[in-house]
Amino acid sequence: MTQTATNPHDETAGYTAMTRKASLSFIAVIAALFITAALALVYLCLALDERQVRHSEADAAKAMQSRLDKIETALVDYAFWEDAYEFMGERLDLAWAYDRNNIGPSLHTTYELDGVFVLGPDGRTRYGLIDGELTEVAADDWIAGDLPALLANARQGSVEDAVARAYFSVTGMPAVVSAAVIRPDSSYVEFDRLSYLVYVDVLTDTKMKAIDQAFDLAGLKASLGERPDAPEPKLTLRPELGMSLTLQWRSEELGKTLLMKFLPMLLVLGLLVAVLVGWLRGRIARAASMIDAAQQALRISEQRFRNISEASSDWIWEADAQQRLTYLSERFTQVTGLAREAWLGRPLAELLNYDTHLLASHAEPGGLAGRKPLPCSMHDSRGTQRYGQLSARAVLAGGTLEGYLGTVCDITEEIEAKARIEHISQHDALTGLANRHRLNHYLNARLNEGVSGDRPMFLLALDLDRFKPINDTLGHAAGDLVLREVANALTACTRSTDLVARLGGDEFIVAATDCRTHEQAERLCERLIEQINQPIRIGANDVSVGASIGIVAAPHDGLTAEDLLRYADIALYEAKSNGRNLYKFYEPAMNERIMERRQLEMDMRQALRRREFRLDFQPRYDAASQTIVGAEALVRWQHPSRGLLSPGVFIPLAEETGLIVELSDWVLNEACLNALCWGPELMVSVNLSPVEFQRSDLVDRVGAVLEQTGIAPSRLELEITESVMLEDAASALTTMNRLKALGIRLSMDDFGTGYSSLSYLRSYPFDGIKIDRSFIAGLDQSDSSEAIVNAIVSMGHALSLTVTAEGIETVAQLGKLTDLACDQAQGFYLGRPMAPLVFQQVIRDVNGIAVAELALPGD
Repeated sequence: MTQTATNPHDETAGYTAMTRKASLSFIAVIAALFITAALALVYLCLALDERQVRHSEADAAKAMQSRLDKIETALVDYAFWEDAYEFMGERLDLAWAYDRNNIGPSLHTTYELDGVFVLGPDGRTRYGLIDGELTEVAADDWIAGDLPALLANARQGSVEDAVARAYFSVTGMPAVVSAAVIRPDSSYVEFDRLSYLVYVDVLTDTKMKAIDQAFDLAGLKASLGERPDAPEPKLTLRPELGMSLTLQWRSEELGKTLLMKFLPMLLVLGLLVAVLVGWLRGRIARAASMIDAAQQALRISEQRFRNISEASSDWIWEADAQQRLTYLSERFTQVTGLAREAWLGRPLAELLNYDTHLLASHAEPGGLAGRKPLPCSMHDSRGTQRYGQLSARAVLAGGTLEGYLGTVCDITEEIEAKARIEHISQHDALTGLANRHRLNHYLNARLNEGVSGDRPMFLLALDLDRFKPINDTLGHAAGDLVLREVANALTACTRSTDLVARLGGDEFIVAATDCRTHEQAERLCERLIEQINQPIRIGANDVSVGASIGIVAAPHDGLTAEDLLRYADIALYEAKSNGRNLYKFYEPAMNERIMERRQLEMDMRQALRRREFRLDFQPRYDAASQTIVGAEALVRWQHPSRGLLSPGVFIPLAEETGLIVELSDWVLNEACLNALCWGPELMVSVNLSPVEFQRSDLVDRVGAVLEQTGIAPSRLELEITESVMLEDAASALTTMNRLKALGIRLSMDDFGTGYSSLSYLRSYPFDGIKIDRSFIAGLDQSDSSEAIVNAIVSMGHALSLTVTAEGIETVAQLGKLTDLACDQAQGFYLGRPMAPLVFQQVIRDVNGIAVAELALPGD
């Protein structure tokens, strides 16, 4: 019987594999148990959250139905009432309805109704309340929706004592609009002669907050229309008439909370079990490794020499005394891709580029060359140049040179990495242009070489115009694309001897060395501006930017890189201040203006503390009665050394430096304090800077001034220019609505100078407009000016706005405005800006009323 010999290596290998397989199976079972437990916990918690969402949806439906039932009950009580039919039916008794509060302010306080209207059989408004106050605003002007269809439903439902209801929009907010006919009893059937009672319940944030607290619906808000993409929980109410109403709120997510509490505990437990299993598996693995140790030691011993020879360097070579190759290791082919046999017997110098004489010095007694690797290079099988370090020593036999033995260490990646690092350290990562470090090195080298009047160097500092809106609207990826396109344009317009650098953001520098005269530098700037102004395609959009350029020349303007960059930046600032998309050469006077501006900025920071600002008031008259109705507050700066400064001198600087907020707070506070002594009917008007609308604290600041001074909000008017809407229309509308909620007035200043002022008047909550003085100047001399002013006044009255004409300088202009039914007038003819006490005296003289004296700071 023949026995098959067993290989010990195969047995130990099988034992080790079996041990590892068994331990892995055990770990898999444990892991499956923990994963199952975790998934079960996640499922239960998510199911709990889902149930909570369904329950909250039922609560939301119940909350809305409760509010609708309450309003509907009130509407039935008032509409199907004999007294209402008698006093509000075919004839309208205002005293019964409003003065005796039968259908009056109590509906607003009791039922929180924002609007109550009585409409005639033809749908025209006969009686209206908004926020409990009588109003002349028609219901169909205030309510955005199919009101005739709602009235038709109310008329049809009246047979069964029913009312009609729909969701419409009121001043941009969702509202429940309910309607019913006003009839004495259910037997009355002549509905075509009956009037309608309409209730409007605007779903404001305050009301939704009350429902939130009553039904535990956190963050409840309502919006018109379907919201299919809105996250749950939500509830969409779809009535037969009007728009759908979507309710949204936040879920408590009790399941997720529970999950966050227990899942970490399960994970910690799993970690402990994993540590224990790992420890056990480690013990088993160590036992198995003892079996492999002997064979592993043998394999290591077999590979030791090969590892040493191949790992100590990239490849080994041997050559005879004439430096002809006699041996190449296998690593040679792996590194270079060349066949070893093709190079054996050929000179080493043919393969490598190195100093052959230095290599030969290794044979000399006491030679030191062998202690340091020699630099070398070669081309691999693909023709790519590679770099290496050649180590060698002479092979001597009895003092005779037999040949050479050495290694070649490939350092190509190291050389290329150093080159990349060097490039990155001197170039901008986004555009590939030179960076600030490279620019400074270039300028210093160029200036050290010498520049002269015959061979000047022009330094151009560029800053992009209209770049920030691209970043804000299209995103930073689009902004990066624009910067790369601008970099390409700059490179295309310059020569190879010039240097184009990006300092950061949208700031670029061009160092032009081939421009000999200012005219050549000007032509270069014109090419740059023209090229940069070309449209850039970003997705489906074409965007365009401009460029402002400041130019400085060496040696005329400076001989150091620091001075040239600083002067170029000053010239750039001058270019941007003069309208942008143009270029300016540096002049010493620019530096003086910069220093003067900085001094003015420092003085302004101290001016408020030193009480150097003051307010003058220009009266505003009622055009018909010639009585004063208010005044516009105008700030002045009594500078200690420069005298009295007008707003045009320091307001732009205050906007740039951020001091406009502190200055505006002072103006608002002083204006309101002064107005307190004018009488309870006169209003004060204050101009707001567009910069203030870019801040989120404007409404809080105005509210704080109202609270501190105690002035009635209706006496404060804020004048706003059209540029506010141009910056961010949606944000401006939100801010204006919040300001209106304080009770103050809003007026559009300089009306008629913007291209879309009419659309703004229809969309924004303005109370008045001020006709720009440019139209008033030609009013008594030009028929076209009169026609324009007449059109503006008519349009303002059509929109229920107070129309004020400013810049009146002659009696003829005032007469024309009176004939055109302009509401208010303001100008030098009627009164120049004057000190507070002088204005108080004018009020006494013109209006014939006594005003209180107010002790003002500095009076």
